[in-house]
Amino acid sequence: MAKSDRKQVATNHKDTSQILVCSDCTREQAKLTGELAARYDNVIGCRFSQLAALTAQTQDSALVISWARADAELRMLVDHADSQRWPLVVLLRQLEHQDIDRLPAPNGYVLLPADSATALSVWVERACQVRDNQSQMENALATLNRRLEDRRLVEQAKGLLMKHQGLDEAQAYRLLREAAMHNSQSLGQIAKNLLLSLNRI
Repeated sequence: MAKSDRKQVATNHKDTSQILVCSDCTREQAKLTGELAARYDNVIGCRFSQLAALTAQTQDSALVISWARADAELRMLVDHADSQRWPLVVLLRQLEHQDIDRLPAPNGYVLLPADSATALSVWVERACQVRDNQSQMENALATLNRRLEDRRLVEQAKGLLMKHQGLDEAQAYRLLREAAMHNSQSLGQIAKNLLLSLNRI
């Protein structure tokens, strides 16, 4: 595969229009930036103090961090990448067990020792997959929570209809369902509207 083809494949990931490389060591930052530039078109090296300004310029970035060891600055960078929903690779040059415990749980990023023999681009792609998977799980959880809330509202609305209209459960449900179809709204929205109109929410 030609170099330009590899770059195209690497930049096809929907979340990665640029890669930011941040390190507490200038030499390490230059090395990693050069390695990634061979594979990606838009690689930018930055210092810790520059990251906020670069964040304002783009929302579609992946972040590669190389740090000596886990400390407060690194934790801030990890939290920042998480708040931006960026794919993140953290390379620690001194990776010890207690260092891992100082960082947020690595369920939204890739953490590895800086001397990993695997090409860094592989870890960037893995970080993109990890972030995508996390986003999908968060979306699925949000959908499930909405459905549970709709179910709760429907049950409350059925109870009110049964109490005030003398309906049984099946009749109350049928009435809500017919109202939903007639108004082209979800069953949960109809139930919520009913409860709001009766000041029961």
